[in-house]
Amino acid sequence: MLMGCSTVRAQGVIPVPYIYTEASRFDPAATLKGGERFPAGATLQLVAAGRKRALVPGFAASADATVSFDGQRVLFSGKQKPADPWQIWEIPVAGGAAHRIVADRADVIAPFYLPGDRIVYSRRTPAGFQLVTLGLDGGAPLQLTYGPGNRVACDVLRDGRVLFEAAHELYTVYSDGSGVESYRCDHGPDRRGARELSSGDILFESGGRLARFTSARAVQLAVPLPTGEFAGPVAEVSPAAWLISYRTAATSPYGLYLWSLAETSPEKLLAPAAEAVQPVLVQPRPVPKRHPSGLGDRQGANLLCLNVYTSKLPIAEGSVAKVRVWALSDAGAAVMLGEAPVEKDGSFFVNPPSETAIRFELLDRSGKIAAAEKGWFWARRGEQRVCVGCHAGPERAPENAVPQVLLRSTNPVKMGWQAKAPAPQGVPGGSK
Repeated sequence: MLMGCSTVRAQGVIPVPYIYTEASRFDPAATLKGGERFPAGATLQLVAAGRKRALVPGFAASADATVSFDGQRVLFSGKQKPADPWQIWEIPVAGGAAHRIVADRADVIAPFYLPGDRIVYSRRTPAGFQLVTLGLDGGAPLQLTYGPGNRVACDVLRDGRVLFEAAHELYTVYSDGSGVESYRCDHGPDRRGARELSSGDILFESGGRLARFTSARAVQLAVPLPTGEFAGPVAEVSPAAWLISYRTAATSPYGLYLWSLAETSPEKLLAPAAEAVQPVLVQPRPVPKRHPSGLGDRQGANLLCLNVYTSKLPIAEGSVAKVRVWALSDAGAAVMLGEAPVEKDGSFFVNPPSETAIRFELLDRSGKIAAAEKGWFWARRGEQRVCVGCHAGPERAPENAVPQVLLRSTNPVKMGWQAKAPAPQGVPGGSK
């Protein structure tokens, strides 16, 4: 069904249909600042055999397309009227009526399909954009991320984890909200629009250029490309060719180009008068692995640190006596939850509230702060997390020894949750 088609102003054609977002204005860095990427609206365009059509005609705005695993349906963010918040919709690729998947009072953007007929998306909250999952047939939504800052989904990896962007880092989290961690933990520059390639590499845009990680342990590698600016994400046409958004100068709009890795310059596919970004191929793809939840039925989260002295920070051996745990209140104030002893081998075991932003301070024997986290993290109810050390780095492995804190007691020090009401598992307004 290609009613209302127009011929694409293109120099080349790729053999598979694709969808992209067309907009008169586009700010790729806006979301991580809590702003609007498409302040003048946007339109999803479907391109097939050199012709294009609006995917959802009649909408005031549409963006963030992602194609179902069978290649038949499209999830997207859309506004029926200019004043509406962004909502999550689904439409058949062949055409027809769009139906709303998520109806919310707040903006909800960047949807992706998950295994098991669920989706993940990002919802605007007073603290920033947070990841949420929901069944395609509705039901109770589940918030995955917590704490101040913006967190926006950018891909679902083949192993089932959700890859998302936040300030200065890429992160992963399982679809039940457990196991959140930095992908690289190198405190690098902002990274946006990340995608997993067929090789397993993570390709992303950083500072207007493309870069990649060949593994979570590898350093960031620049992709050798011509002078100009790139906007993520990239669509992989083949292991040797990418569909990219590129412009030669900051005053020009982004066009769509086919970049063959063996060539010295990209081939122009689409040169619209407006910005052309967010390309995605319309074709079937493998379903990611489904992650079985390992969350226990217990209050709070059990957090075990094996050795605080295994650290990138200069913490003198034997100097730490206690760990102090802070939580972030709904009003944005830091609230002390309590303290727990640190054993001679540097181990401690605590049980703070779940679904709450927390952070640690290490105290020396005089009560002074020896080291302190600057950011906030969280864990799910019933989750059990183990860290090798305090800011140890992802390449460190633990010693083959039982931590002294577990020889003393297998019960963690409870902190704060017994005085709090149970955290709600859903978010308001998230039903179909």
